[in-house]
Amino acid sequence: MPKYKCPFPECTYETADVEDALAAVLISVHSNGTHVAAPTTSQHTNAAKIERVKRPTISAAGSSEEWTYFLTRWQEYVDATQITGKDKVLQLLECCDDNLRKDITRNAGGSLANKTVEQVLEAVKKLAVREENAMVARVQLSDMKQDRDEAIRNFGARLRGQASVCKFTTACPSCNTAVNYTDNILRDILIKGLADNEIQLDLLGDKNQDMSLEEVFQFVEAKEAGKRSAGRLLQSQGAEAIRSQYRKTRQEEVKQNTVRADPPKDKNELCSYCGQLESAIFDSLCNLNTSTP
Repeated sequence: MPKYKCPFPECTYETADVEDALAAVLISVHSNGTHVAAPTTSQHTNAAKIERVKRPTISAAGSSEEWTYFLTRWQEYVDATQITGKDKVLQLLECCDDNLRKDITRNAGGSLANKTVEQVLEAVKKLAVREENAMVARVQLSDMKQDRDEAIRNFGARLRGQASVCKFTTACPSCNTAVNYTDNILRDILIKGLADNEIQLDLLGDKNQDMSLEEVFQFVEAKEAGKRSAGRLLQSQGAEAIRSQYRKTRQEEVKQNTVRADPPKDKNELCSYCGQLESAIFDSLCNLNTSTP
């Protein structure tokens, strides 16, 4: 059978004297391993699948917290897609679900495609956010409690979402500037709503009574981490105590089994009273045993 040479110019590779089918496989393996260039880093990057940016959605009669979250997602979407002009307006309208989109179109008396982004946002907000009572929202905020096994940061995020409806702002009497005191309220409600009473008492008894909200977060996180570590340590010690008790019990069982397995008393031992053989087991019957009644 003939030998086959590599078809690439100036390549000296040739197959051994094998069958045609096997020679074709050898040539293919040689070509892929020698003459096919490995992809560069940029090629790998271009070939990687890029996740499509997901457009946020909004529906009617939502809360102020949901609207704030939508605005954040919308701005991230705009930054990622780099849309401008009319495309930006159309994409904003596409964020609305069918019912909200229909109501917006009815209120506007037609299409909003020729409006500015600010005008469309205002039209969407009128229908997407229901009117809320700030006083009711504040009462609900004051009643919020940390769930069992809920991280303190997650509890804080829930509080901040509810606080966005409460409008904790007031005008400065001197300069008439709006002062936002949300963090002060959140700090007090965070302490009040802690699920762990021990951590709550430690926090209330700490000498620093002017902690900021972030300092309270750090204090509680440190306490929670310490309690988790102590819990794991106690579990480890408890498991070791159980293993120790098990080993002790096994040793006692082995000792008792060994005692039961000892051979019976030798019948040829001397009687402790008469000194004769083969009567040791009858000590109580010996005539010289004066203790026998």
